[in-house]
Amino acid sequence: MSNIRTQIAATLFQPAPGGYVYRESYRWPFGDAPHYLVNEDQKAALLAVIAPKRPVLWQVVLWSTLCLMVAAACVTVWFTTRHDSPTGLDILAIAVLTVAQVVIGLAMLFWSKRRRLRPLLAMLPPTDLRITLSHMRAAATNAMSRKQIVVTTVSSVFASIAALVSGGLYLASQRPMGLLLLAVSLIWASLAWYYFRKLSAQTP
Repeated sequence: MSNIRTQIAATLFQPAPGGYVYRESYRWPFGDAPHYLVNEDQKAALLAVIAPKRPVLWQVVLWSTLCLMVAAACVTVWFTTRHDSPTGLDILAIAVLTVAQVVIGLAMLFWSKRRRLRPLLAMLPPTDLRITLSHMRAAATNAMSRKQIVVTTVSSVFASIAALVSGGLYLASQRPMGLLLLAVSLIWASLAWYYFRKLSAQTP
């Protein structure tokens, strides 16, 4: 059974002569991240910092924090506008506030992790070899077990249907939030299609 540590290793480390190419983690997706050559021991030391020690608890905390951010944005907008039903501008304000909180939270997490990685990175030789974002996405999916892909595909389908139905109901009652839910439905549908294609590729 694949686990988060295996997926992280597959995403950030690519086999190379004499060891692995490591793409520095906790970098913003814009711009080129530094790459280094590492051996097996250095890879293990890096993973000890990067990979969460309790993956299930980490995911629970992560999603709970995101839910709290959305709730905080909703409460802030409601206290400001006092609208019983959110308008289009209210929804936009909620989205902006949520994204701002996520960016600040990620910045704090990245700073903390990079501070812990700095002594390890100082001993690593840089390399011109590169791990592309497309390779990282493919490697992360390939590291997933068939069961994980099935669960992710089914979950994405249900999430897409739920968002689609909710969006339709909101639009039927002339609430602009329905447009946002339809957009969310398309995102989940795209993810479901992506994982379904990966699942089909694994079928003997």
